[in-house]
Amino acid sequence: MAITNRLMWGSLVLAGTLAAAGCGGGGSGSDSGSGDSNTGEASVNYNGPGSKWDVALHEDGSFDITRRETPLTPIDLTVSGSYQRLDSGYLQLVVEEATGTDAPVAGDQAWALEVPGYAFLLKPMDGDQVIAMVTAGSCPDGDLAANWVMVKGHSDSDASSDSRDYFGTFEFDSSTGTPSLPTKHALTSGFPLVTDGGIDGSGTCEDGLMLVGEEPDIAAMYLTENGGAIVQTNINSETDSSFIFGLTADAVDGSDLDGDFAGMLFDDNMSDGTQINPVAFSCSGSVCEGYLVEDIETGAASEEGVTITFSGSLSDNFVTGVIQDSDSNSGNLACMVDLNANDTDSTIASCVGQSPGDNSKMFNVLLVSK
Repeated sequence: MAITNRLMWGSLVLAGTLAAAGCGGGGSGSDSGSGDSNTGEASVNYNGPGSKWDVALHEDGSFDITRRETPLTPIDLTVSGSYQRLDSGYLQLVVEEATGTDAPVAGDQAWALEVPGYAFLLKPMDGDQVIAMVTAGSCPDGDLAANWVMVKGHSDSDASSDSRDYFGTFEFDSSTGTPSLPTKHALTSGFPLVTDGGIDGSGTCEDGLMLVGEEPDIAAMYLTENGGAIVQTNINSETDSSFIFGLTADAVDGSDLDGDFAGMLFDDNMSDGTQINPVAFSCSGSVCEGYLVEDIETGAASEEGVTITFSGSLSDNFVTGVIQDSDSNSGNLACMVDLNANDTDSTIASCVGQSPGDNSKMFNVLLVSK
């Protein structure tokens, strides 16, 4: 799906989250952590859907970004510049050169929160679409089993419905090239299992990217070596496309999340253009207090916030609870957690739930420990 890139660079936020390392795709053409043919420096490469993005962070402090309309189309935007890591934990990216459709200009800035060598999350200014990106690499050489949550639903998704799935488990059979969703849960009371729906078809993985299905209903799967995946369904339709992403989740309860986190919040009940915001969370004793970050550079937060209270867990490694806003509205919530993401000692959590203001709308919180 198309994104207006000139507007995106006015206040793009890239936030590292929670899909597993090792995913690859056609675009960067190099593995995560590989040497860069232009500079000779080591680089870390990320890619992901929405449209199709590839990001390379080079050891010398420079970056390169390319964009495609879909994984099947040529590159239509190239951006390069420099980046630095701020004391707040975010990255600052500054454009130096750009060519292509709706290209930004020199001096435009973007922001990032990264688990190095692991994952990014992309938030464009002109849309309310969470775009997950994981490290680029090779296809898995064995079967995968992971948890997943939805980060973008269909246009007619309803989080208050017992028949709509928003999280569950993911498997990939490497011998047949077949993905599946063994369990799918709704967000209603008790988080019931959903039996309808899934991923149809099989394919061949190449450079970490696999296309499943036939025109016009093609799904793009960004597979990983370490147990995760990002799937974009119906890549040719903006309204019917959905994103799910997964990771190998630990069996946890709410107290395992004690600590401070930075990340990204998505609330589909907010007005257009304001649905995604950077957040700071502090968790203790199964209760997490979160606030909107007003200044990415300093990490200063507002007084407006939400509270997550964890009260249970599911057998397929999800911790569950309730999210409540400052007006005491609440919605159900489920999270998958990796306590040691890619052996970085960073905890990452991906949560999906019902918007407190309107339980038919989806709510995401994506967190990385500080």
